[in-house]
Parts: sequence; structure tokens; C-alpha cells
Amino acid sequence: MLMHRTMKGYFRSRFSFFFVATAGLLFAMLAVPASAHALSLAVCTGSHAATWSPGVTYATEGHTVTTDSQWTCVQLAAPVLTSASSHEQFTAQFSCGSLLTPAPATWTIKWADNVTSTFSFTSTVNAVDGNLVITALGNITNGRYAGKPANATFTLLNLGSTLNSQCSSSTGVTSASGLSTLIISL
Repeated sequence: MLMHRTMKGYFRSRFSFFFVATAGLLFAMLAVPASAHALSLAVCTGSHAATWSPGVTYATEGHTVTTDSQWTCVQLAAPVLTSASSHEQFTAQFSCGSLLTPAPATWTIKWADNVTSTFSFTSTVNAVDGNLVITALGNITNGRYAGKPANATFTLLNLGSTLNSQCSSSTGVTSASGLSTLIISL
């Protein structure tokens, strides 16, 4: 009998603790301004790789650019997909000296269920701590999440020293890789 009362009291106190903790969290969340509650439909993190052919040198010329991004995703709405990817190939005129020039682009994102999203964006490129950080701000213009704002970040690791050592070589800079994020907002 004593054991029954002790267990009953134990569960009552655990329930009370859970209730008070949950209520406290809800009130704390309500105290935060609405702007801080920016929800995202999809948050994806992963890797990005780029290749240039011919390699990028100080001479301005046409390059075939191939990019591959692989992301692991967390999504707010069904269907809950765990991954997405993008493979793009295009040609562009640039050199090591103009690599930081903003450029508009359109990429296709392929979700794990083979449905696609078209991401149209303008990118800015900045050198940060020896890395090249590409920030792509735009919108999903077609497919899944059409009409929603999106942004992606691609951090090409150690590209600063690679540019310094390879831009003046005969082969130029032929590849770079690093981390990537993709966020599609409400």
C-alpha cells in the first residue's frame, strides 16, 4: 500500500513538473517578438562542389562551370523529405579578378521524392577568412514551394590561398568545395 501511494505521488509530481515547465516555455515564447519567430519551410545543410573548365586564371575567358550540392533537410510541412540536391552546368565569362562579381542564376533543386523546385537568385561573393562565401538570395519560382523566399550559402573552403597560388599557373583554379545551406522561408 505504501508503494502504491509513493508511486502515485511520484507520477503526480512528475506531471505537475511537466505541466509547469511546458506552460513556462509557452509563456516565454509568447514574450518574444513575432519577427523572431520566422519559420522556415525547409532548412537544409550539406556540401557544395564546383569545377571550372578550363581552369580560372587572370585572363577573362569562357568557362564551363559545374556545381553539385547535396543537402540533408528538415522540413516543417508534409511530405517530410530528408534530402535534396542540385546539379548545374553553365558557361560564364570571368577571371580570378572578377570571381567576386554578383551574378543572377536559376537552379533546380531535386527533392528526395523527385519533385523539383526552381530557385532563381542573385548571388554575392565575399572573401571571408580565406574562404569564398557565396550568398544566394531569391525565390522559388516554380515547383514545390513556388512563391516562397529562399536563400542559400556556399562556403568554398580555403579558396583564398588556392586563388593566390593557382590563378597565375597554366592550369588555373579547377575546383573548390565546402559547406552549403539552403533555407526556404514561409
